[in-house]
Amino acid sequence: MTASKPLDLRLLPAALASWAAALVAVHLPWEPALQLGWILLCTGALLSVSVGLFNRLVSHPVTLHALLCCVLTGVVALQAGTEARAHVQSGWEQAVQGDAPVTVTLRISGQPELLAAPGFGGEARIMARALVETATLSGEQPPVVVDAPVVIIQDAAAQAGGADAADPAGAADPAGAADSGGRAAAEDLPLITGQRYQGLVRPNPTDPGQRETAVLFPFGKPLEPLPADGRAEFTEIFNGLRSATAAASSHALGDAPALLPGLILGDRTHQDEELSEAMRTAGLSHLTAVSGANCALVMGALMGLLRLVRAPRWMTVPVALIGLVLFVLLVHPEPSVIRAGVMGSIAAVSLFAGRGRAAFSLLCVCVLGLLVFDPYYAIEPAFQLSAAATAGIVLIGTRIRERLEGFLPAVLAAPLALAFSAQLFVTPVLLPLSAAMSTYAVPANVLAAPFVPFITVPGTFAAVISTTLPWLAVPILWCCGWAAACLGLIGRIAAGLPRATAPWPEGWLGWALVVLYVCAAVVLAWGLVDRFRRWQVVLLVMAAAAVLALVLPVAALVPSRGLDQWRVALCDVGQGDMLVIRTREDAGVVVDTGEDPLLADRCLETLGVSTVEALVLTHEHRDHYGGTAGVIEDRTPELVLHAGSAKWEVAAEVESVRELPPGVLVHRPQAGETFEFTEQLSVRMTVWAAESHHAEANDNSLVALFEIADPELPDGVVGSAAQPLRLLTLGDLEEEVAASLLRRIGAPAGIHLLKVAHHGAANGGTQVLEASRPAAALIGVGEDNSYGHPSEEILGTLEGLGATVYRTDLHGTVVFSLGEEGLTAVALP
Repeated sequence: MTASKPLDLRLLPAALASWAAALVAVHLPWEPALQLGWILLCTGALLSVSVGLFNRLVSHPVTLHALLCCVLTGVVALQAGTEARAHVQSGWEQAVQGDAPVTVTLRISGQPELLAAPGFGGEARIMARALVETATLSGEQPPVVVDAPVVIIQDAAAQAGGADAADPAGAADPAGAADSGGRAAAEDLPLITGQRYQGLVRPNPTDPGQRETAVLFPFGKPLEPLPADGRAEFTEIFNGLRSATAAASSHALGDAPALLPGLILGDRTHQDEELSEAMRTAGLSHLTAVSGANCALVMGALMGLLRLVRAPRWMTVPVALIGLVLFVLLVHPEPSVIRAGVMGSIAAVSLFAGRGRAAFSLLCVCVLGLLVFDPYYAIEPAFQLSAAATAGIVLIGTRIRERLEGFLPAVLAAPLALAFSAQLFVTPVLLPLSAAMSTYAVPANVLAAPFVPFITVPGTFAAVISTTLPWLAVPILWCCGWAAACLGLIGRIAAGLPRATAPWPEGWLGWALVVLYVCAAVVLAWGLVDRFRRWQVVLLVMAAAAVLALVLPVAALVPSRGLDQWRVALCDVGQGDMLVIRTREDAGVVVDTGEDPLLADRCLETLGVSTVEALVLTHEHRDHYGGTAGVIEDRTPELVLHAGSAKWEVAAEVESVRELPPGVLVHRPQAGETFEFTEQLSVRMTVWAAESHHAEANDNSLVALFEIADPELPDGVVGSAAQPLRLLTLGDLEEEVAASLLRRIGAPAGIHLLKVAHHGAANGGTQVLEASRPAAALIGVGEDNSYGHPSEEILGTLEGLGATVYRTDLHGTVVFSLGEEGLTAVALP
């Protein structure tokens, strides 16, 4: 084997410096960003003068690299500052910061998706990325040109002139869109990609550093569609192709009808939540989004076809690029797809043309070009993952392919090389994002890789002819469906294996393992490109042992310290509440269910709860009862207790999920009522408040005191019969009503655990906290939620009281155990 040429790393410093400059500039106001850009450009100008005047005293390579870095980073910072300044000068930023509704004209720039979280009224909502073209910012002034990217959230069933739009208070974070895309096809949604709309909206500002300048909610009525212009008509051609592809895929078998639109065109709207969760757990969800791999396969197929027909060599690049542009238009040219197309073109050149040395320089050029074009790419995880995956393919993909071709046919060797090299490099990027590792991601991707080319390449051809030759597209997609069904089967099997996801350790240990993994990846790439040395093998073995220690069955023993003797569990169900109070070995009382049935069911499975003795629903907000289906699907509750507004029909709500057998009591308790569960543990529930007349649903929350005792514990120990563990759950009770209850009834004394009201929001007040003085506070809250929960005021009060705070966004599911040593807490993976 001939020696490999060294990689061309000359543009790497400029690419890294520009990336760093973009990360800084997009988080700055426009004035500092422009100042940073001009400072860098002036520094570059001084370096140019130095090279010209003192060329004999200056090291030319170093100085030229520094000059290139200064110029490019300056341009990136100027681009970010210029865009931010335009939004300020147009008046758009001031309008977003204000409270007044704004009339806008916008164009939908991305494919609409159903949000994972419905509104508080249970209505399905859609999210779509859009570009605000013009806005009427004040009075009778004419509309001004804005050109600001935004996110629009609207009732999924809304039509122009229809029902009121969703309340912004019930909105989820735009980043929290369902990974699956939702529960309806894209063509059934009221917003259409590429079309223009007009209407009155209420803008909410986004956090600094986000590409989207605001989250818009229709005010009063949904957005009204405008007559189609030339761009909309052009886009509609590709919309029709996407819809026809989905319809033609419906004849396939297994999970293929749901997966094929995503595998070919990135359309996940046909997947249900269960399938999407399985693909995510298995590490295969990236296959159903348009990535660089899709673009690389399409370009590689075109290159291979040109070689088969012996076309002139000069035609390869133009035909491949034209094919890539058409593919991007077919999917829809939003930023993530453009990024995937650019990165995929590099991967195709590297893997299929074997230009590894030149491809790395091309990768750096493309990173620089994308950052100059749009500095906000720097903060996008998808861009980071694409760059890492492409670097992996460029660095070691070709060498792995060459070695695999020694014993595998080329049609299998190339996809396997692509999957392994990409997965190796993206894992260090994924770990900080997910805080967990998909245990079987590499074997699942290796098993899935041979099937992907038989879907992407012929599937894309079928999509192109889906409207003109549907009689041919249907059988092609039916054949592709066999491969797609196999992918779905791989995902479901991998997701169902023990410890399908392994938590990555927090703190210094987690970072140490990340560093070790990165070093091992570099050493492995080095060895594959050159040759392995003894010290490299030792390092690889150490890294493999450290990573495997997280996923071997021995690691599964860690949480058992809390599971064997757990008495109370705070379930991680995202932005919602769910508690479980254990009553016997496999049974418990469930207080609220979050809003995601899958997460609720998963928590009960982890805890080993197969029987629900009582289901307590505190009030009618979806983040407290929306997960009920996951609780009662296989665990019929013996008793359903609830509070909430007088008009809330809980029996109908539960029956809509599953018909309850005769004998199940659905009951609205009154303050002072008690319920006892004494078969093994002694659990007494006393209702502290359960009103129904307040206008605010939160104030009608069922507030309950649980007293939990283990008869086997000695007297004097927390949790014994003489000193039961006391847990107070507050639902979403707000400050004024809580203060009134304290004046009339007083707070329960000796509280050990307190479930804080309303996810730690400030409107829960501090009176109950100060009156009960809990030893530990429990907060069910979603990670990076858009509501600002929990508030600094609540956290500060708890800290001042000396209470230990457990939050699901930081600790995940937490179980509390009782023993002779007292009350202990363990966070579960």
